[in-house]
Amino acid sequence: MLTTPLCDLFGIDVPIILAPMGTCTSAELAAAVSNAGGLGGIGTLFRSFAAIKRDIDLAKTLTQRPFAINHIPQTLDAEAFRYTLAARPAVISFTLADPGDLTRAAHDAGARVMVQVTTVDQALQAAESGADVIIAQGGESGGYCGEVSTMTLVPQVVDAVSPIPVVASGGIFDGRGIAAALILGAVGVNLGTRFIASKEAPAPLQWKEAIVAAKSEDAIKAEVLNDITPLPGTAGFKTVLRSLPTDFLTEWSAKRDEARRQRDRLRSQIVSTTQAGRQHECLLTAGQTAGGISEILPVSEIMRKLIAEAEAALTKMQWRGEQAPHARPKLMAEAHSSPSLAALQEVPEPDSLGG
Repeated sequence: MLTTPLCDLFGIDVPIILAPMGTCTSAELAAAVSNAGGLGGIGTLFRSFAAIKRDIDLAKTLTQRPFAINHIPQTLDAEAFRYTLAARPAVISFTLADPGDLTRAAHDAGARVMVQVTTVDQALQAAESGADVIIAQGGESGGYCGEVSTMTLVPQVVDAVSPIPVVASGGIFDGRGIAAALILGAVGVNLGTRFIASKEAPAPLQWKEAIVAAKSEDAIKAEVLNDITPLPGTAGFKTVLRSLPTDFLTEWSAKRDEARRQRDRLRSQIVSTTQAGRQHECLLTAGQTAGGISEILPVSEIMRKLIAEAEAALTKMQWRGEQAPHARPKLMAEAHSSPSLAALQEVPEPDSLGG
Protein backbone atom coordinates (compact mmCIF):
# COMPACT_ATOMS: atom_id res chain seq x y z
CA MET A 1 0.00 0.00 0.00
CA LEU A 2 1.19 3.51 -0.83
CA THR A 3 2.05 5.13 2.51
CA THR A 4 4.00 8.20 3.62
CA PRO A 5 4.43 10.06 6.94
CA LEU A 6 1.22 11.97 6.12
CA CYS A 7 -0.72 8.75 6.67
CA ASP A 8 0.51 8.43 10.25
CA LEU A 9 -0.07 12.12 10.95
CA PHE A 10 -3.70 12.08 9.82
CA GLY A 11 -4.55 8.43 10.51
CA ILE A 12 -5.28 7.64 6.85
CA ASP A 13 -4.24 4.74 4.63
CA VAL A 14 -3.03 6.55 1.51
CA PRO A 15 -1.72 10.13 1.06
CA ILE A 16 -4.58 11.41 -1.09
CA ILE A 17 -6.68 14.38 0.06
CA LEU A 18 -9.98 15.57 -1.38
CA ALA A 19 -9.81 19.30 -2.00
CA PRO A 20 -12.75 20.88 -0.10
CA MET A 21 -14.46 22.65 -2.99
CA GLY A 22 -17.16 25.06 -1.88
CA THR A 23 -19.45 24.62 -4.90
CA CYS A 24 -18.86 20.87 -5.25
CA THR A 25 -18.82 19.52 -1.72
CA SER A 26 -20.94 17.12 0.31
CA ALA A 27 -20.78 14.71 3.20
CA GLU A 28 -21.28 11.88 0.73
CA LEU A 29 -18.26 12.83 -1.39
CA ALA A 30 -16.05 13.45 1.66
CA ALA A 31 -17.05 10.12 3.22
CA ALA A 32 -16.42 8.24 -0.03
CA VAL A 33 -12.82 9.48 -0.15
CA SER A 34 -12.26 8.81 3.56
CA ASN A 35 -13.76 5.33 3.32
CA ALA A 36 -11.43 4.59 0.40
CA GLY A 37 -8.44 5.38 2.62
CA GLY A 38 -7.80 9.04 1.87
CA LEU A 39 -8.74 12.25 3.67
CA GLY A 40 -12.17 13.54 2.67
CA GLY A 41 -12.92 17.24 2.91
CA ILE A 42 -15.98 19.44 3.42
CA GLY A 43 -15.95 22.94 1.95
CA THR A 44 -17.69 26.01 3.37
CA LEU A 45 -17.13 28.78 0.79
CA PHE A 46 -20.36 30.38 -0.50
CA ARG A 47 -22.47 27.99 1.61
CA SER A 48 -25.12 28.54 4.24
CA PHE A 49 -24.58 27.49 7.83
CA ALA A 50 -27.46 25.03 7.50
CA ALA A 51 -25.78 23.27 4.57
CA ILE A 52 -22.43 23.15 6.33
CA LYS A 53 -23.99 21.79 9.53
CA ARG A 54 -25.85 19.15 7.55
CA ASP A 55 -22.64 17.90 5.94
CA ILE A 56 -20.64 17.85 9.18
CA ASP A 57 -23.37 15.92 10.98
CA LEU A 58 -23.97 13.50 8.12
CA ALA A 59 -20.30 12.83 7.46
CA LYS A 60 -19.95 11.50 11.01
CA THR A 61 -22.62 8.90 10.24
CA LEU A 62 -21.20 7.93 6.83
CA THR A 63 -17.61 7.33 7.87
CA GLN A 64 -15.61 6.46 10.96
CA ARG A 65 -12.45 7.62 9.20
CA PRO A 66 -10.78 11.06 9.51
CA PHE A 67 -12.00 13.95 7.38
CA ALA A 68 -11.21 17.67 7.11
CA ILE A 69 -13.37 20.79 7.27
CA ASN A 70 -12.16 23.83 5.35
CA HIS A 71 -12.60 27.54 6.05
CA ILE A 72 -11.67 30.69 4.12
CA PRO A 73 -10.39 33.34 6.58
CA GLN A 74 -11.49 36.42 4.62
CA THR A 75 -15.06 35.13 4.24
CA LEU A 76 -15.24 33.29 7.55
CA ASP A 77 -18.70 32.32 8.79
CA ALA A 78 -18.16 32.60 12.54
CA GLU A 79 -21.11 30.36 13.36
CA ALA A 80 -19.91 27.65 10.99
CA PHE A 81 -16.40 27.87 12.40
CA ARG A 82 -17.69 27.50 15.97
CA TYR A 83 -19.67 24.44 14.88
CA THR A 84 -16.54 23.03 13.24
CA LEU A 85 -14.56 23.44 16.45
CA ALA A 86 -17.32 21.73 18.44
CA ALA A 87 -17.37 18.85 15.95
CA ARG A 88 -13.65 18.24 16.62
CA PRO A 89 -12.70 16.93 13.16
CA ALA A 90 -9.32 15.29 12.65
CA VAL A 91 -8.19 18.15 10.41
CA ILE A 92 -9.23 21.79 9.95
CA SER A 93 -7.84 23.38 6.81
CA PHE A 94 -7.54 26.98 5.67
CA THR A 95 -7.10 28.31 2.15
CA LEU A 96 -6.74 31.60 0.28
CA ALA A 97 -5.45 33.63 3.26
CA ASP A 98 -3.35 33.48 6.41
CA PRO A 99 -5.56 31.97 9.17
CA GLY A 100 -3.84 33.92 11.96
CA ASP A 101 -5.36 33.14 15.36
CA LEU A 102 -7.73 30.61 13.80
CA THR A 103 -4.82 28.15 13.85
CA ARG A 104 -4.64 28.28 17.64
CA ALA A 105 -8.40 27.81 17.95
CA ALA A 106 -8.23 24.72 15.72
CA HIS A 107 -5.36 23.28 17.73
CA ASP A 108 -7.22 23.94 20.96
CA ALA A 109 -10.08 21.86 19.55
CA GLY A 110 -7.68 18.96 19.04
CA ALA A 111 -7.48 19.22 15.24
CA ARG A 112 -4.44 19.13 13.01
CA VAL A 113 -4.14 22.31 10.94
CA MET A 114 -3.50 22.31 7.21
CA VAL A 115 -2.89 25.57 5.32
CA GLN A 116 -2.89 25.89 1.53
CA VAL A 117 -0.51 28.44 0.00
CA THR A 118 0.45 29.64 -3.47
CA THR A 119 3.94 31.13 -2.81
CA VAL A 120 7.00 30.39 -0.73
CA ASP A 121 6.48 33.50 1.40
CA GLN A 122 2.96 32.36 2.24
CA ALA A 123 4.36 28.94 3.19
CA LEU A 124 6.84 30.54 5.58
CA GLN A 125 4.00 32.54 7.11
CA ALA A 126 1.94 29.37 7.57
CA ALA A 127 4.89 27.61 9.17
CA GLU A 128 5.39 30.51 11.56
CA SER A 129 1.73 30.42 12.57
CA GLY A 130 1.92 26.75 13.51
CA ALA A 131 0.54 24.81 10.55
CA ASP A 132 0.96 21.04 10.90
CA VAL A 133 0.83 20.48 7.13
CA ILE A 134 1.25 22.93 4.25
CA ILE A 135 -0.38 22.44 0.84
CA ALA A 136 1.64 23.96 -2.00
CA GLN A 137 -0.99 24.77 -4.63
CA GLY A 138 0.22 25.36 -8.17
CA GLY A 139 -1.41 27.72 -10.62
CA GLU A 140 -2.72 24.81 -12.73
CA SER A 141 -5.37 24.17 -10.09
CA GLY A 142 -9.06 24.68 -10.47
CA GLY A 143 -10.88 26.97 -8.08
CA TYR A 144 -9.07 30.01 -6.73
CA CYS A 145 -5.35 29.72 -7.47
CA GLY A 146 -2.14 31.70 -7.83
CA GLU A 147 0.50 32.00 -10.53
CA VAL A 148 3.43 29.70 -9.71
CA SER A 149 3.29 26.20 -11.22
CA THR A 150 3.20 23.09 -9.06
CA MET A 151 6.49 21.72 -10.40
CA THR A 152 8.23 24.98 -9.48
CA LEU A 153 6.46 25.66 -6.19
CA VAL A 154 6.50 22.29 -4.41
CA PRO A 155 10.27 21.73 -4.08
CA GLN A 156 10.81 25.33 -3.02
CA VAL A 157 8.17 25.05 -0.30
CA VAL A 158 9.58 21.69 0.82
CA ASP A 159 13.01 23.29 1.26
CA ALA A 160 11.62 26.41 2.92
CA VAL A 161 9.47 24.82 5.63
CA SER A 162 11.24 21.52 6.37
CA PRO A 163 10.52 19.47 8.50
CA ILE A 164 6.84 20.47 8.19
CA PRO A 165 5.17 18.02 5.75
CA VAL A 166 4.17 19.44 2.38
CA VAL A 167 1.30 18.28 0.17
CA ALA A 168 1.26 19.00 -3.57
CA SER A 169 -1.82 20.39 -5.32
CA GLY A 170 -2.48 21.37 -8.92
CA GLY A 171 -1.81 19.55 -12.17
CA ILE A 172 -2.24 16.07 -10.69
CA PHE A 173 -4.86 13.74 -12.12
CA ASP A 174 -3.27 10.28 -12.10
CA GLY A 175 -0.75 8.13 -10.26
CA ARG A 176 2.18 9.44 -12.26
CA GLY A 177 1.43 12.89 -10.83
CA ILE A 178 1.39 11.45 -7.32
CA ALA A 179 4.76 9.78 -7.92
CA ALA A 180 6.17 13.05 -9.26
CA ALA A 181 4.94 14.92 -6.19
CA LEU A 182 6.67 12.43 -3.91
CA ILE A 183 9.90 12.71 -5.90
CA LEU A 184 9.71 16.50 -5.43
CA GLY A 185 9.60 15.98 -1.67
CA ALA A 186 5.86 16.17 -0.98
CA VAL A 187 4.27 13.57 1.30
CA GLY A 188 0.88 13.54 -0.40
CA VAL A 189 -1.43 15.16 -2.92
CA ASN A 190 -4.58 17.29 -2.80
CA LEU A 191 -6.99 16.66 -5.70
CA GLY A 192 -10.11 18.53 -6.75
CA THR A 193 -10.98 18.32 -10.44
CA ARG A 194 -10.42 14.54 -10.61
CA PHE A 195 -13.06 14.10 -7.88
CA ILE A 196 -15.59 16.45 -9.50
CA ALA A 197 -15.69 13.87 -12.30
CA SER A 198 -16.84 11.16 -9.89
CA LYS A 199 -20.18 9.44 -9.41
CA GLU A 200 -20.48 10.75 -5.84
CA ALA A 201 -19.68 14.40 -6.57
CA PRO A 202 -22.72 16.70 -6.06
CA ALA A 203 -22.16 18.38 -9.41
CA PRO A 204 -24.60 18.48 -12.33
CA LEU A 205 -23.86 15.89 -15.00
CA GLN A 206 -23.19 18.72 -17.46
CA TRP A 207 -20.28 19.89 -15.28
CA LYS A 208 -18.77 16.42 -15.08
CA GLU A 209 -19.19 15.84 -18.81
CA ALA A 210 -17.59 19.22 -19.57
CA ILE A 211 -14.49 18.17 -17.62
CA VAL A 212 -14.28 14.86 -19.49
CA ALA A 213 -14.61 16.65 -22.85
CA ALA A 214 -12.19 19.51 -22.06
CA LYS A 215 -8.63 20.10 -23.13
CA SER A 216 -6.18 21.51 -20.60
CA GLU A 217 -6.02 24.84 -22.41
CA ASP A 218 -9.77 25.23 -21.98
CA ALA A 219 -9.35 25.80 -18.23
CA ILE A 220 -8.88 29.57 -18.03
CA LYS A 221 -8.66 32.10 -15.22
CA ALA A 222 -11.96 33.94 -14.85
CA GLU A 223 -10.71 37.39 -13.88
CA VAL A 224 -14.19 38.84 -14.26
CA LEU A 225 -15.43 36.79 -11.32
CA ASN A 226 -13.34 38.97 -9.01
CA ASP A 227 -15.11 41.99 -10.52
CA ILE A 228 -18.49 40.46 -9.71
CA THR A 229 -17.60 38.87 -6.36
CA PRO A 230 -14.45 40.53 -4.96
CA LEU A 231 -14.20 38.12 -2.02
CA PRO A 232 -12.36 35.86 -1.59
CA GLY A 233 -10.15 36.45 -4.63
CA THR A 234 -9.13 40.10 -4.18
CA ALA A 235 -8.12 39.70 -0.51
CA GLY A 236 -5.77 37.40 1.34
CA PHE A 237 -3.50 35.55 -1.07
CA LYS A 238 -4.99 37.40 -4.11
CA THR A 239 -6.19 34.53 -6.27
CA VAL A 240 -8.34 34.02 -9.39
CA LEU A 241 -10.80 31.23 -10.06
CA ARG A 242 -10.01 28.86 -12.93
CA SER A 243 -12.99 27.61 -14.94
CA LEU A 244 -13.92 26.03 -18.23
CA PRO A 245 -15.70 28.45 -20.59
CA THR A 246 -19.40 29.22 -20.18
CA ASP A 247 -21.61 31.65 -22.08
CA PHE A 248 -21.82 33.72 -18.89
CA LEU A 249 -18.03 34.02 -18.54
CA THR A 250 -17.50 34.65 -22.24
CA GLU A 251 -20.05 37.46 -22.28
CA TRP A 252 -18.96 39.26 -19.13
CA SER A 253 -15.21 38.77 -19.58
CA ALA A 254 -15.58 40.94 -22.66
CA LYS A 255 -17.19 43.80 -20.70
CA ARG A 256 -15.65 43.84 -17.25
CA ASP A 257 -16.45 47.48 -16.51
CA GLU A 258 -20.12 46.74 -17.05
CA ALA A 259 -19.80 43.59 -14.93
CA ARG A 260 -18.52 45.70 -12.04
CA ARG A 261 -21.47 48.05 -12.38
CA GLN A 262 -23.92 45.16 -12.42
CA ARG A 263 -22.12 43.00 -9.87
CA ASP A 264 -25.13 42.69 -7.54
CA ARG A 265 -27.38 41.38 -10.28
CA LEU A 266 -24.73 39.07 -11.69
CA ARG A 267 -23.86 37.75 -8.25
CA SER A 268 -27.53 36.99 -7.68
CA GLN A 269 -27.62 35.16 -10.99
CA ILE A 270 -24.68 32.96 -9.97
CA VAL A 271 -26.24 32.24 -6.57
CA SER A 272 -29.68 31.46 -7.95
CA THR A 273 -28.44 29.08 -10.63
CA THR A 274 -26.20 27.34 -8.10
CA GLN A 275 -29.05 26.90 -5.64
CA ALA A 276 -31.16 25.49 -8.46
CA GLY A 277 -28.49 22.90 -9.26
CA ARG A 278 -27.49 24.63 -12.49
CA GLN A 279 -24.17 26.17 -11.44
CA HIS A 280 -22.65 24.96 -14.72
CA GLU A 281 -24.60 27.68 -16.52
CA CYS A 282 -22.31 30.35 -15.04
CA LEU A 283 -19.18 28.56 -13.84
CA LEU A 284 -17.49 25.25 -14.65
CA THR A 285 -14.74 25.27 -12.07
CA ALA A 286 -11.90 22.98 -13.16
CA GLY A 287 -8.14 22.86 -13.29
CA GLN A 288 -5.87 22.15 -16.24
CA THR A 289 -6.01 18.48 -15.26
CA ALA A 290 -9.37 18.37 -17.06
CA GLY A 291 -7.44 17.54 -20.21
CA GLY A 292 -6.23 14.30 -18.66
CA ILE A 293 -9.57 13.12 -17.27
CA SER A 294 -11.57 10.90 -19.63
CA GLU A 295 -14.07 9.07 -17.40
CA ILE A 296 -16.64 9.70 -14.69
CA LEU A 297 -15.93 6.97 -12.14
CA PRO A 298 -16.93 6.01 -8.60
CA VAL A 299 -14.58 7.43 -5.96
CA SER A 300 -13.48 3.94 -4.96
CA GLU A 301 -12.37 3.23 -8.52
CA ILE A 302 -10.58 6.58 -8.83
CA MET A 303 -8.68 5.88 -5.61
CA ARG A 304 -7.79 2.34 -6.69
CA LYS A 305 -6.45 3.55 -10.04
CA LEU A 306 -4.49 6.42 -8.48
CA ILE A 307 -2.77 4.11 -6.01
CA ALA A 308 -1.99 1.41 -8.57
CA GLU A 309 -0.60 3.93 -11.06
CA ALA A 310 1.53 5.65 -8.42
CA GLU A 311 3.00 2.36 -7.23
CA ALA A 312 3.77 1.33 -10.81
CA ALA A 313 5.46 4.67 -11.53
CA LEU A 314 7.55 4.49 -8.36
CA THR A 315 8.57 0.91 -9.09
CA LYS A 316 9.72 2.04 -12.53
CA MET A 317 11.77 4.82 -10.92
CA GLN A 318 13.33 2.29 -8.54
CA TRP A 319 14.55 0.21 -11.46
CA ARG A 320 16.01 3.26 -13.16
CA GLY A 321 17.62 4.41 -9.94
CA GLU A 322 19.43 1.12 -9.50
CA GLN A 323 21.15 1.62 -12.85
CA ALA A 324 22.39 5.09 -11.95
CA PRO A 325 25.90 5.67 -10.62
CA HIS A 326 24.78 8.18 -7.96
CA ALA A 327 21.84 8.05 -5.57
CA ARG A 328 20.31 10.49 -3.15
CA PRO A 329 19.86 9.67 0.53
CA LYS A 330 16.52 8.24 1.56
CA LEU A 331 13.70 10.75 1.56
CA MET A 332 11.38 8.75 3.81
CA ALA A 333 12.03 7.18 7.17
CA GLU A 334 12.55 3.39 7.17
CA ALA A 335 9.39 3.01 9.21
CA HIS A 336 7.36 4.37 6.31
CA SER A 337 9.08 2.44 3.51
CA SER A 338 7.00 0.24 1.23
CA PRO A 339 7.75 -1.45 -2.09
CA SER A 340 6.14 1.46 -3.90
CA LEU A 341 8.17 4.10 -2.07
CA ALA A 342 11.46 2.25 -2.22
CA ALA A 343 11.87 4.15 -5.47
CA LEU A 344 12.55 7.27 -3.46
CA GLN A 345 15.62 5.63 -1.91
CA GLU A 346 17.43 5.30 -5.22
CA VAL A 347 16.57 8.41 -7.23
CA PRO A 348 19.51 9.44 -9.43
CA GLU A 349 21.15 12.82 -9.00
CA PRO A 350 20.25 15.34 -11.74
CA ASP A 351 23.75 15.21 -13.30
CA SER A 352 23.49 11.44 -13.76
CA LEU A 353 20.36 12.02 -15.85
CA GLY A 354 22.02 14.63 -18.00
CA GLY A 355 19.75 17.37 -16.62
